[in-house]
This record gives sequence, structure tokens and C-alpha cells, in this order.
Amino acid sequence: MKNWRRRYLRGRARKVKPRIRRRYARCKTTLMKIDYHAKTIRITLKQGEYPSISWKSTWFEHRVRGWTVGEAIIFDDRVVIPFKGSEEIYVRRVIGWDSNELSLDGYKPSIGFIHVDLKPPQSIKILYERKKAIAQRKGRGEL
Repeated sequence: MKNWRRRYLRGRARKVKPRIRRRYARCKTTLMKIDYHAKTIRITLKQGEYPSISWKSTWFEHRVRGWTVGEAIIFDDRVVIPFKGSEEIYVRRVIGWDSNELSLDGYKPSIGFIHVDLKPPQSIKILYERKKAIAQRKGRGEL
């Protein structure tokens, strides 16, 4: 095994060239200009190259009404446009939480402050880490 590593890691070129398995590129949202009224996306490939893709009068236009456009995926022969639907979720009971190493603190307007003490589980964790270290030392024959 070491001879194989030595042969390939010392700067010698391989005869087998790497193969491209998937030929696609994801287009970041910063490289796209989206016009929701005209239903078009303008993608910046290079400076001066701006292909435009439209989803106006397509079979899925009514399905994606009100959704936002995600990162486009560019293949050799097509462009895939992912859409993200946003559903509004209404939360009835809101509690703001703050987590520390030794406590879990929350606040709810109707109840007030909530405090959960995490010292007992933390001390158990430290205790069992010490026991584990002692057992591992004995297993190696150091003690």
C-alpha cells in the first residue's frame, strides 16, 4: 500500500484522465435577475452574455403563482428552474429560548420567565467522562 502511495503522490502524472460525471452548473441567485411581473429570469454567464428564460404561458405557470425562484440549474441542453413555495405558519404559543451550558432559559408573556437547570445532567456527563478515561487507561495497561 505504501509503494502505491509513493508512486502516485510524488508528482508523477497519471495516464487516466478524470471523467466528468455530471455536466451541470448551479446558478447563484446573485447572478440572476428575476422579473416576477414579466415572468423571466436573466442569468449572467459572462460579461455581456445574458440568456433570458421565461416561464410565461407554460403548463406550470398557475401552479407556481406567488412562489419565489430558487437557484437555477444549467445543463447542456436545458435549464431547470426550482420554485420555492412559502406557506405562512401561525404560531399560537410563542416562547423565546436561550440555551447556555448550565441552564435553559425561556420567556413567555403569559407565564413569564422559565428556567431549566442543566447542572445535574452536566455533572453526570463530566463524571462519566472521567470514568470512561480511567477505564480506557486500565484497558491499555498504563495503570
